[in-house]
Amino acid sequence: MSPRPAASRHDAAALHFLATAAQLLDAYLDVKQEDRPPRLRAIRFPAALDWLRVEDVIRLAAENGKPNTSAKAFRQRWPTKERFLADALVYALLYEDETMVNPGNPLPLLSPLHGAPSSMAETVSQVSDATLDELACHPRSYLITHLAALLPQHPEMWNAVLPTIQTNLQRWADSYAELIEGLGIVLRPGWNPLRIQLALQAMLDGFLIRYRLQPGDYPTSRWEGAGIYADTVVAFLLGIVDSERTGKSARTALDEALGAK
Repeated sequence: MSPRPAASRHDAAALHFLATAAQLLDAYLDVKQEDRPPRLRAIRFPAALDWLRVEDVIRLAAENGKPNTSAKAFRQRWPTKERFLADALVYALLYEDETMVNPGNPLPLLSPLHGAPSSMAETVSQVSDATLDELACHPRSYLITHLAALLPQHPEMWNAVLPTIQTNLQRWADSYAELIEGLGIVLRPGWNPLRIQLALQAMLDGFLIRYRLQPGDYPTSRWEGAGIYADTVVAFLLGIVDSERTGKSARTALDEALGAK
């Protein structure tokens, strides 16, 4: 009789375990929780930060010398860890402790664009790099990317965070509207300040993730002093600004430019 093959992390049994784990991960991230197979519904899907221990919170609060930070005081406010975790995440996502630059305040970062800079491209690049660097230096910036896929599963938390996110987007859009008017910029059809901010925010979120995922690639991929995010913003603005007042959409302008070649 042939000896049984040694167990391997790559054999058929191992692949079955890995495939099962992948199925659980898909179910964990699926917005439609009611679509989970019956065998998965009995499994508890913890919050993304379930590792956060109440004991650590109470101990650190006491070490920081804050009043009314006993375990009893904690339990009087949050009888369950789940309720505390939900409040803590909303608090952190909204930056209510003000430990970093408020992402809802665009004035400090956009101030160099006011007036008439000698080189708009250079100024936009500097502002873009500064924005990305400011966020990449603060771990809190990654919390929303960590939780984004899971927030729809927790409507109470989602609804608590979303209004502030939308308010911040509008503040940035209002600042862009002021800049556009002050600089006499004409946008191509279909573009307005709010749509610009939605696009720029999505790009920024993506670059932040890639900075974490590929730290050796993105910060070093600079050309003539500008990072790839800054150059992406410049290219984006070039596409949506109608500098020749043609009234043509970006799609039409691209088709005509490529057709001419």
